[in-house]
Amino acid sequence: MRDEERLDSVSTPLADQADDIIDDETGWTELAEQLDVSRYQHRDTHPEWHDGTPFRPMFLAYLWALVEDESLTGIPGRLEDNPELAVAFGFDPDSLPSESTCRPVRLNNRFEDLQSTAKISAERIRNLGAERGAPIGYDLGTIKSGDDDSEPSNRTVQRLLRKKGKEVLNELKTAVIPSMEVPRPDDPVYDKDELLVLEAIAAIAQLGANGGGEIMGDKKNPDPDLDDPFYEDGPSGETLVEAIKQMSVDKIAEVMNFGLRKSYTRAKPRLQELENDNGSRFGARAKIALDITYVAYYGDRDEMEWMQGAPDDKSYSWCHKFATAVIVGENTHFIIGVCPLGSTEYADTHAYSGKDRSYYVGDVARRLLSIANQYVSIRMVYADREFHAADVVYTLESNDLNYVIPARKDKDRIGPICARFNQLKRGYDDVDYDTPLHVKTDFPMHGSVKHDVSNAKVYTNLVVLPPDEDDDTHEDGSPQPFLTNLDVDDEIPADRRWAAEQMEKYNDRGAIENSYSSIKDAAAWTTSKEFEVRWFHFGFGCIVYNMWLLVDFLTQDRIGVIDTRKKPRITLQRFLGWLERELVTLV
Repeated sequence: MRDEERLDSVSTPLADQADDIIDDETGWTELAEQLDVSRYQHRDTHPEWHDGTPFRPMFLAYLWALVEDESLTGIPGRLEDNPELAVAFGFDPDSLPSESTCRPVRLNNRFEDLQSTAKISAERIRNLGAERGAPIGYDLGTIKSGDDDSEPSNRTVQRLLRKKGKEVLNELKTAVIPSMEVPRPDDPVYDKDELLVLEAIAAIAQLGANGGGEIMGDKKNPDPDLDDPFYEDGPSGETLVEAIKQMSVDKIAEVMNFGLRKSYTRAKPRLQELENDNGSRFGARAKIALDITYVAYYGDRDEMEWMQGAPDDKSYSWCHKFATAVIVGENTHFIIGVCPLGSTEYADTHAYSGKDRSYYVGDVARRLLSIANQYVSIRMVYADREFHAADVVYTLESNDLNYVIPARKDKDRIGPICARFNQLKRGYDDVDYDTPLHVKTDFPMHGSVKHDVSNAKVYTNLVVLPPDEDDDTHEDGSPQPFLTNLDVDDEIPADRRWAAEQMEKYNDRGAIENSYSSIKDAAAWTTSKEFEVRWFHFGFGCIVYNMWLLVDFLTQDRIGVIDTRKKPRITLQRFLGWLERELVTLV
């Protein structure tokens, strides 16, 4: 058993206090103000220091440094930068202790009789912060930098990747996995965390559950004795799959979305710092992307559930579909919600007129927006082309949300408009500060709307841009039609430029996403025909995918290229390969 596992298996009265205090909003100032450390004062080995450096502020500062992995000699400087925290500890901000007073040899000597209490409490407080999403403990976004602002060398970047990768793996183990539940028998052989670690190993190693179980056995019991009991090697892939099969589709959705929430809340403090630069990133008014991912299926479809026909532009005929909600930043994004598509039993068929469908894209949008609203106040929604539907427009308008959605070129309405683009457009290509485009305001759409008729009418604005060779959303050489409720016009050049800029922001978002690997590349493999197993693997893959995005984001932010870089510095496959070598961190 590693030291941190031993520490977390016991507690102290101080840690118990923290357990009662810490929630997702608790910071160090609030925690310090409420902690009572008077019971430990008699164990202060240097009472003669009390007048100048009283016990309570010094011990709380010492505890804080242990929790945050801060340098002891750096305590005065950090408190000088944060006088509110200094006051919460009990210091006078104008009379802080010196660096000499906070030298490790002196503080460790002073609190020699409290070493065990301090270390156990610090580990427990750190884990409580991780479990509850509080801004306490290792801040994933904090990377100590020196005075040199120049871009670091490649070797330094690789060290940053390793450092941040290990921290993120630890977050996966201490914050995300403990928050997730899987069914357990009345007298289980394995902890549920062991099953989820196996799932993480399978995803990271790009293997099935059985292969993940073999790797876990290698890590847990690297020098086995033939007489060792079977459980020394950890759970097998069959054990994990059987546990997953006991979960309903709704339960898996609940578990995975809560896991995504945990992975986001641990990154949230650093992401929110960017609000000062651009409030639309991850701030109070956020941009949300709604997407549908297709996972190909090539096998026998007998007894397969939730199977869907693939879009015409795919190389396969059948697939599973999963929808995701993503918080979109300038050059990064973060998955915060996921749900499966493709079953009339799962879809709210009773709320829609007409023939039953396996899913209603408007209801998918409602479900994802409901999840996203738990994190941020949404100001803009970018949705992929499958969300071109009257029900989606109705949903977004009802929630007072701005949106941009690539439009489908149907044969009766939008297709003919695109075909006549050269006749309808206003503006000129060869004139500076002008953009040719066509705007049709109050454009009517018809379709099924929840709790309404099957041919309900809604209104939107149609914006058609000229063809763009860099456009990955529409067909080559095709004008680019978009649906939006933004106040667009094509009357004068300034109006046309503004309208084009708003639509092109969707293309920027698409360019960012196209530079990243698919979420499905971060999921464990399976040959199971049970949809619950496939759904569980995809959902957990979203969590691993977020881990990759977080490591890449933190590294790019540290070296100062987060505002300009359009591609990940570390590829997903390289990230997974690197994590595979570090799997002992999980086990």
